Amino acid sequence: MELGTMAECDPLESLQKEASCSICLDYFSDPVSINCGHSFCRDCITRCSGKSDRRFACPQCRGIAQKRKFRPNRELRNLAEIAKKLISRVDGHLRGLRPVPGSSCSHRGPHRR
Repeated sequence: MELGTMAECDPLESLQKEASCSICLDYFSDPVSINCGHSFCRDCITRCSGKSDRRFACPQCRGIAQKRKFRPNRELRNLAEIAKKLISRVDGHLRGLRPVPGSSCSHRGPHRR
């Protein structure tokens, strides 16, 4: 993995991205993996696979996946729950911080006074 931008270097943003479904862009809810190895929320991939009883294209790689072959991904579910709690806790701590007057963050812009 190449670390080029600030977002790629931020471990919290990376964790949030890895714990999120690429269809709904929210934290995984009842995540399942399909044949190609990609994971999605069960409801999201069920909606995306449409009325097809057997085969559909993966929304991420366009590979052919089997509708009846969804595998529950408990580890990813646990990771999403941990990420949700961690991000919430960090956000709570950040809201409690007060900026130093006249300072600004290098990638977030000036602080309000």
